[in-house]
Amino acid sequence: MDHILTTQIQQFLQLEKPTEEQIREGATLLLRCNPQRERAIYNSAMTRPKSMLPWIKADLKKYLGIRQRGLTTPQVEKFNQETIAAVKQTLSQVPVTVEQDSVDTPLIPQLGIRGLRPDHDRLPENIQALFTKNTERWKSMRKLHAQLAQMIARPGYAACDGNEICYQLRQLDTALRNDYEAYDSFVIEDKKPAASADRVDAFTDNVKTIQTARAAVSRGIARKTPHTKESFAKLENAVKALVALKQTFKPATVQKLAELGITVPRKP
Repeated sequence: MDHILTTQIQQFLQLEKPTEEQIREGATLLLRCNPQRERAIYNSAMTRPKSMLPWIKADLKKYLGIRQRGLTTPQVEKFNQETIAAVKQTLSQVPVTVEQDSVDTPLIPQLGIRGLRPDHDRLPENIQALFTKNTERWKSMRKLHAQLAQMIARPGYAACDGNEICYQLRQLDTALRNDYEAYDSFVIEDKKPAASADRVDAFTDNVKTIQTARAAVSRGIARKTPHTKESFAKLENAVKALVALKQTFKPATVQKLAELGITVPRKP
């Protein structure tokens, strides 16, 4: 692609009040874009440039959009045909949220209804919203397709004339397909009760408490020196914690605790 030509077109379109000579230069740029189609406008611009300025600007804007989209003139027809085929496929599936009486797409046979998921009401709001957005996109695509069909039916239509609408349709169709994919593939996770997380945390805390208490009991009954008031209280509290958490004690441990004056309650 000739990027210099693209820049020259941009510069011409930025002119607020082009001179007759500049208008002729604009006509020359137009001729370079499409020699066969734009020859008549070019010839007229050479003799009466000011009267041809609106046509020159309109067509140059059209070619500028095509070039900015990265298309060469030969690629435009292919782009348009591929877009129209994809759009017809999309429009043949009418969203269930569109009033069926308002559906009027005579050029496109209706192949079916695009329904909601059975679990639609259980989906997160942002996922439900995808279907709503696609309903609006579908309506916009239907209007643009109708405009394009009217344009194509006019005498002298060329692919470059409809490329801007095809580009808009391509953008809408791509977004619609992506959102339908996200809507259809979304997996609802089975939510556990809120308390389950608390139970996990409580279980973890209990394990830590049990480990700490057993270590304290082991140290307490293995102590070589007489217990102080503080050390005895720690041992007694450790035993109480284990009893509260319904932990079992070995008979030997029960015996040693009894010798220290701590009684382990028997299980009922």
